[in-house]
Amino acid sequence: MAKRGMVSLNNIWKDKSIPKPLKLKLLKTLVWSRMLYGCETWTMRKAGELKIEAAEMWFFRRLLRVSWKDRRTNGNVLAEMGTGRTLLSLVKERRLKYIGHTERNTKTDLMKTIFEGKTEAKRGRGRPSLSYVDQVSKATGLKLQSISQKSQDRVIWRGIVKSSCAAANINPDDAASQAKPIACKAVNELQMSQQ
Repeated sequence: MAKRGMVSLNNIWKDKSIPKPLKLKLLKTLVWSRMLYGCETWTMRKAGELKIEAAEMWFFRRLLRVSWKDRRTNGNVLAEMGTGRTLLSLVKERRLKYIGHTERNTKTDLMKTIFEGKTEAKRGRGRPSLSYVDQVSKATGLKLQSISQKSQDRVIWRGIVKSSCAAANINPDDAASQAKPIACKAVNELQMSQQ
């Protein structure tokens, strides 16, 4: 769906009068928002992470009109864009923020029960499936009980999110600011650049 959105904006990406920073803002606003819809609840395997990174590079290459025949490295493309890979880090940061919100929700225990994966069923054969709680525990370095307790205080939880993101070389403020809806501002800049 995000790739379809990227292709539908081809006339913007091809327009040489639009500066690269504006195209990057439009990409993050119009395409990434489609791609990251509901990412707070995704259980990510390594293959999924690689697909997100590949999609991000596809977006950048498409924006710069770089063909695979040009044989340019990802580092070269990122340097020309003046940015780094932030899409996967944004997914991880949103997941940590959402878990805090879920644990603070005191209206119903159903949400917590679903989140924790506690069911009355017998576990099937084979390797245990990757759980959402395990991924959050691995990212924060905390057990489920500790996550539940510490997420009740928003200030403490924000500190945990920042420290977890810093451990993974992610700046949560930077990642969040890049994904904010800025379509109106971007459209205004587009109109000004065309005048």
